Amino acid sequence: MKNYLNYQIEDFVQDPYFRRWVLGKLPPEDRFWEIWQTTHPEREELIEKAKSMVIALQINPTNENSEEIKNAIETILANTVDKKPLPFYTRNKWAMAASVALLLGFAGYWYLSQKMVMPTATTETPAIEAIDQKEINIGKTAKTITLSDGSQVILEGNSSLQIGQDFGQNKREVYLSGEAFFQVTKNADKPFLVYSGKVVTKVLGTSFRIKAYEQDADVSVDVRTGKVTVFKQSDKTQTEPLRSEEIILTPNQQAVFVKKEDKFVKTLVEKPAVLNKENARNRFEFSETPIIEVLSTIEELYGVKIIYDTDRLKDCNLTGSLNDGSFYDKLTIVCETIQATYKVMDGQVVIDGRGCR
Repeated sequence: MKNYLNYQIEDFVQDPYFRRWVLGKLPPEDRFWEIWQTTHPEREELIEKAKSMVIALQINPTNENSEEIKNAIETILANTVDKKPLPFYTRNKWAMAASVALLLGFAGYWYLSQKMVMPTATTETPAIEAIDQKEINIGKTAKTITLSDGSQVILEGNSSLQIGQDFGQNKREVYLSGEAFFQVTKNADKPFLVYSGKVVTKVLGTSFRIKAYEQDADVSVDVRTGKVTVFKQSDKTQTEPLRSEEIILTPNQQAVFVKKEDKFVKTLVEKPAVLNKENARNRFEFSETPIIEVLSTIEELYGVKIIYDTDRLKDCNLTGSLNDGSFYDKLTIVCETIQATYKVMDGQVVIDGRGCR
C-alpha cells in the first residue's frame, strides 16, 4: 500500500488511482478515497488542490457547429466596422491568454502521458534501479509480451510491466502492477523474480499467474506448472527470503498475501486443473476400487497432496465414474460415498472419516 500521508500535491496528481477517483472512473463500491479523506482531515486542503489540478489538466474537446462559428465571425466583423482600431496590446491580450492556456493544456497532457502512466515505486515495492522496457495494457484484451530470454508474459487489462535494464545478465527481474500470466523459460543460473508490491515471486522455470492490482486488498500467486517460491520483501536490498518467511508453491497451489494483516495464506487455486490431460484419460473410471487407490489417482493427476488415515479408509471402495465435475466435485463424491468430510489446509486436502468397517 502506498503511504499517501507523505504525498505532496504533485504526487497525488501523478497517482493513477487518485486521478481515476477525481475523474469519477472508479466503481461505485470503491470508497477508499472518501474514507481516506474523512480520516485525514489535515490533508483536505492539499487534496482539494490536487483534485483541481487533475481536473484542470484534462483536455475535453468541444463539439463545434460550423454555422454557429460563421454567424459569430460575421457578428464580430459587423461590430468592428467604422470603429477605431484598438491598440495592439489590447487587441491581442485575449488571444495571447488563450494561446498560453492552450499551450499549458497540451503541456499538461504530454506531462501526464509521459510521466504518470506507470505506477511509481513505493517503500513497499523494491524499484528496479534502471528500466529498459515498459509495457502497458490499458485495454480489456490481454497483451502477449515476449522477453529477451524467451519467456512470455500475458498482461491483462489495466496492468503494467517494467523490465530491468540488466534483465538476463545475472538475474531476470520485472515489476508487475495488475495481473499477468507468466510462462518462464528455465534457466537454473538466472532466477526469474517478479516484484508486485511487497510480494516477490522467485522461479527458475515454470508457469504461474500473479494478481496484484494496487487497489485490491490481496495479492495472489497461482501456480500452474513447476515450483515457485514466494516471500515478502521488507528490505529493498534483500532479494533472498529468510527460510522461515518463504512459501513454496507447487501446481494448483496459491499464496495470498493479505495486505492489511501483512501475512501470507497458503491454499489451493479456485479451479485446480489436471496436470496432464493425456494421462487422465480413462483414469477416473472405478469398479470396486479401494478408496485409497482412488485418492492416490486424484492426487497424482492434480498434483495436490491429500492427507487421510490409511487404517480407517482401507476397507472403503468406490464404483462409478469421476470423469465429470471439478476437482472439488470429485472430492465431494468420494467423501459422500464413505461418509467423510474434507477441508483445504495449507495448500493440501485433509480428509476426515470414520471408515467403512
